[in-house]
Amino acid sequence: MLFSKRLMFTVTLLCSSLSAYATVGGPQHIEVLGLDKKDQKIYLLRHFEDGRGRLPQLYYYQLNSKQPMQLIIVRSLYINPSTKRIDYDQEPTRFNKDIAQIKQRLVKLQPIHTSNASIQLITTLNGNAPSWYDPKESIDKWSYQYRIKSSRYTSQIQSAVSYKEGLKISAVYQVPQLPYRLVNIKYLGIPFENGYTLEDPVLLKNAPKK
Repeated sequence: MLFSKRLMFTVTLLCSSLSAYATVGGPQHIEVLGLDKKDQKIYLLRHFEDGRGRLPQLYYYQLNSKQPMQLIIVRSLYINPSTKRIDYDQEPTRFNKDIAQIKQRLVKLQPIHTSNASIQLITTLNGNAPSWYDPKESIDKWSYQYRIKSSRYTSQIQSAVSYKEGLKISAVYQVPQLPYRLVNIKYLGIPFENGYTLEDPVLLKNAPKK
């Protein structure tokens, strides 16, 4: 009996130790779904690869609005029918069906080479942040303000916090028949464990000739 209690105690400690080292982070990437020509919307999905299994986040740009460069987050697709509340961890069947219906009316954006865009750094601040594993320890942190340029296309000023020096252009798209380009920016934006990359979408507009 004493041996059984000791064994159970040992197993409990082992499980606790393993859970302490469970994955707490993961990369995030942007999937560009396409352009709804009728509604003048560019749809995007942010995918979370942290093992939680949460639904990807849907966004769009409303190109015919007064603020076409503003990224709009969609909440309505995440309402749980049972609780009537936003639930990112619900079973994905209904959400996937809604996304499939959206995709049916979209035109794909045209990928172009990443060399066709460049990052213009406006401010760069190098400092420290508390480490995720020990708040008494610190890790490097870079805070950026930047703008993206691509030929005559330019973005509004953007900001990013990275835990490794540098920002990278991971994808560039031309919006069909409209004066916009879309760029994905990649950086080490999640400090957990060894660090994970984030992607942020940035919309560029064609500046008129002077």
